[in-house]
Amino acid sequence: MLKNISVLMMAVVVLCSTLSFSVHKHFCGPFLKDISMIVPSHGCGMETNKTTESCAVVLEKSCCNDVVELVKGQDDLKLSWDHFNLDQQQFIILFTHSFIYSITGDDLVDTPFTSYSPPLVIRDIPVLHQSFLI
Repeated sequence: MLKNISVLMMAVVVLCSTLSFSVHKHFCGPFLKDISMIVPSHGCGMETNKTTESCAVVLEKSCCNDVVELVKGQDDLKLSWDHFNLDQQQFIILFTHSFIYSITGDDLVDTPFTSYSPPLVIRDIPVLHQSFLI
């Protein structure tokens, strides 16, 4: 179960680190009027103020402003083994080996005498032989 949870967490980390998206914001003056992440934001209607004077189109200065912020994810996830020097490679191998064996518990050996109980003490042997460790 622990393995499945860790695999799922690593997949989420990879997905989040490679995700790219854009945020479209529409400001009307100093105020934020619309924000969108999937499609461009809809304006407030004041950004297309156009007047016609004698067959010429004159654009008035608009108070609206569109801002697009691009949040770019990581493109290259492939790490090469050559980028690590020998000390780093040895450390990675030893750390992985010790971590795996500390989780699996292969170093714990079942002792064969765990099912046997010690004999009952009828007499206290150090007192009987008068040998005390001082």
